[in-house]
Amino acid sequence: MTIARFPVPPVVKMVTVRATPARAFEIFARDIARWWPLATHHIAPDPVECCIEPYVGGRVFERAANGEETPWGVVLAYTPPQRLSFSWFVGIAPEQAQQIDLRFAPEGPGTRVELTHSGWEKLGDAAAALRERYDRGWATVFERYAEYVNSAT
Repeated sequence: MTIARFPVPPVVKMVTVRATPARAFEIFARDIARWWPLATHHIAPDPVECCIEPYVGGRVFERAANGEETPWGVVLAYTPPQRLSFSWFVGIAPEQAQQIDLRFAPEGPGTRVELTHSGWEKLGDAAAALRERYDRGWATVFERYAEYVNSAT
């Protein structure tokens, strides 16, 4: 494994949704299978759902039609309604995992949800290219999340 020789800035995405922090957290964590763009953002063939187990040490994974589960990460912090954090090793070895940290804070009549995806240096020379791909991917994911929250409330 090669460590990147330069700092790679985290991907940061922010969205404000029309829901309380508790509801915004619940929809992200518990209802992820309902809003995640699984048709385009998956690893295994024939995905049917994705899940976040609601406790520290819980799994973040996708499930295929045949029942096979593919890990995405492990829950590092689960403190509703303020914070959700998990490792992220989609398509890579767990020792190269990055970290996804989500914060939910009241903002006006809704909630500001901020995602920070960090730890790119573990990916060595591939860090910058993967970071750019995830920057676009998280934009799509957050757009889908916001649309779902705003239509569900």
